[in-house]
Amino acid sequence: MPRTLCLVPLLLCGLALSACAGPVATRSGFAGADRTGFGINAADGVAIVAAPGSGELSTAARAAVAAALSKRGQAIAADSPLRLTVSLSERSADMAIVSDDGATLSPAKRQRLLQNCTDRTQRLLLVLEGTDQPPVRAWAEESHCHGTLDASLPALAAQAVDALYRKEGGITLRSGQD
Repeated sequence: MPRTLCLVPLLLCGLALSACAGPVATRSGFAGADRTGFGINAADGVAIVAAPGSGELSTAARAAVAAALSKRGQAIAADSPLRLTVSLSERSADMAIVSDDGATLSPAKRQRLLQNCTDRTQRLLLVLEGTDQPPVRAWAEESHCHGTLDASLPALAAQAVDALYRKEGGITLRSGQD
């Protein structure tokens, strides 16, 4: 058998394995009634609370958000009037989230060529509420085929906290398991 034909199975195997790792796009955003007037001041304490019905992964999400806030020098205080609610969701990536007015809040993702599993979109949502202030929301999400929500939490928390402080979103790339 010619030498080049022996390399074909190795190349195909390499392509299949490379479909599981590579750049992961993290999308983030910010929304609120007043995009400029309300946010977190690092000197003020903030209380981190769980969304209703939360479990073990929610505890890990709150810890990841607390770590991301601490990196910014943010004080965490359980008795603070500023409350930051942390919630997680995961859904099939081929479904989009659309608001009542038709705006796409989270786009659907198409499956890639030669992909061997269905993508899931993992989303972390932060809702900041204060006394006499309308709530503001910051979020981050990623789509994964093999990656787990637990493994994505540090990146999701960092991007959602960043969006909360900057009061805007964006897309960042990182390496990780797709």
